[in-house]
Amino acid sequence: MYAIILANYPTKLILNKVDNLELKLSQELFGNAMVSVVEQIQFDETENERFLITFSALKENGFIVADSFLDHVWIMPCKIKANDFRLEFDIEIYRDLNQAVKAFITLRRSAGVSPHKCYDEVQLLKKTIRVTNGLKRTDELKHMMSTMAAPRAYSLSNLLKTFISFFPCEHGEEILAICNTVAFAKYGSRDLPHFHDVLVFNDIVNDFFQTKPVEQTLKFMPIMIWWLITNILPQRPTELLLMNRDCLEHKSDGSLWLKVPRIKNENDSPEKMIKYDSIQIDRKAYQLFSLYKIKLAELGIEDHYLFPRDFYQMFRKRPKRQAFNRMTLYNFDVLLEEFYKEVVEGLYSETSLERIKPGDTRHFAIINMFLQGFNMLSIARMAGHDVIATQENYYSHAEHFSQSYVYILAQNILERKLSETMPHGFIGWRRGAYDRGKIYDNQDTLNMLKVDFGYCKEKSDIFPTTCVEDCRSCSNYVFKPDIDQYEQGIEWLQDYSAAREQRMNEVLLIMKEQCSSSLLSTHPRSEELLKTNSMKLISCMNQKAMIDSKLMEEGRYD
Repeated sequence: MYAIILANYPTKLILNKVDNLELKLSQELFGNAMVSVVEQIQFDETENERFLITFSALKENGFIVADSFLDHVWIMPCKIKANDFRLEFDIEIYRDLNQAVKAFITLRRSAGVSPHKCYDEVQLLKKTIRVTNGLKRTDELKHMMSTMAAPRAYSLSNLLKTFISFFPCEHGEEILAICNTVAFAKYGSRDLPHFHDVLVFNDIVNDFFQTKPVEQTLKFMPIMIWWLITNILPQRPTELLLMNRDCLEHKSDGSLWLKVPRIKNENDSPEKMIKYDSIQIDRKAYQLFSLYKIKLAELGIEDHYLFPRDFYQMFRKRPKRQAFNRMTLYNFDVLLEEFYKEVVEGLYSETSLERIKPGDTRHFAIINMFLQGFNMLSIARMAGHDVIATQENYYSHAEHFSQSYVYILAQNILERKLSETMPHGFIGWRRGAYDRGKIYDNQDTLNMLKVDFGYCKEKSDIFPTTCVEDCRSCSNYVFKPDIDQYEQGIEWLQDYSAAREQRMNEVLLIMKEQCSSSLLSTHPRSEELLKTNSMKLISCMNQKAMIDSKLMEEGRYD
């Protein structure tokens, strides 16, 4: 199979979309334009020169660490994950297949498949080859797939279809037939922690870093930065850990900015590019970063990464050698585990919270953007999604969050918890609303105006010109019914709480449908409509929280 394809890049090996491995050979024509001859590739051990050339190129550029193609162990370094993946080709009992897997993975890595995915594909192929006695026992393949989770079986079927096109074997047609019976399946929405626990964790983080001395918080500064940034910007943990020390910018107009790395795939290449976006931050965040950088300098830690390895190792009883000079994702997992044990459980005695994982905050940020009325194109662009529909998986969490937010907000109103929280993020978002909810005793009501089932604390000379449409959602309203009207007043509050919840769900559904519809999302007024609905949603959430706090006070909240 041959084809002519315009290109602007040198020779590369790619995997196309029809389950065939192809070799793209570029030839320079006039000027800088390139033409590519695409040839379908099948494994032939007698003609393995092209695989050896590709292996050598990958080795020379540091994408594979091994002495030769014949080695049983290859190391694939991954700078993004700060990890070295060890690929073991240890199925020599099936020599031809072992060589074919090596050649296959060589082409896959050259095509831009990540080291992690290459490792996973080697593991899947080896397991399949062993279970099926060298791809001969197709009944065993069918049984193995039937015992796997549907998304995993679907991934294996696609991998085998590609591998069989590259390495035709005696039972190839039977294997393809089995693979073609595997239905499309995808992993469902990520299971996020209960949002009540998320909001409690947020309060702990804010209190700990704003009230405790820096000597106590220093070890966990990466946790604060992670929580602050990735709740606002949908950034992957691996991207966060790539942040440079020189990440702050104070512009001439007085605005403060933070440069954050984003990982971009280069088409048909094993290289991943790191590009930088700038996001505006407030002075408190700027000061937090500045203080952290000052502390690194005082400790004598000089590195261009914001989260250097030496900083992490300072707090280890037995520091271990690391190949990379920055914190790895594993290091961050350990630090977050220690934050839960030493701070959340040890200092704040919250021992039953569901744990938040480093990648969860990216999902929180996407939900936050949805609830604030960003259109799907903006969300996809900021989240780095190639497929716009990807973020639909996150919307299933939006209703849960809005209900949890209302519950926590209502509790804070009831408890008169007036501590300041960090602004602008998904978690700290509009938490200041509870400042307006104060509980009044009978003495306070003597000078108030009598209204339905209670009192209004608005000044009499401007009442009712400032009134909202319903007293129950007004911050000036105090619920104090007469004894003989108490049950009727409670029912009056409960009816309005239920109505606000129904309206919240209606607005959420409208926003979801608007984001999911290609016609509606591309409408000229799409973003304006989303922002309007977002404001309606926030209003409903605050109104319901105000009502629910009154029901909690009376012990009648369900």
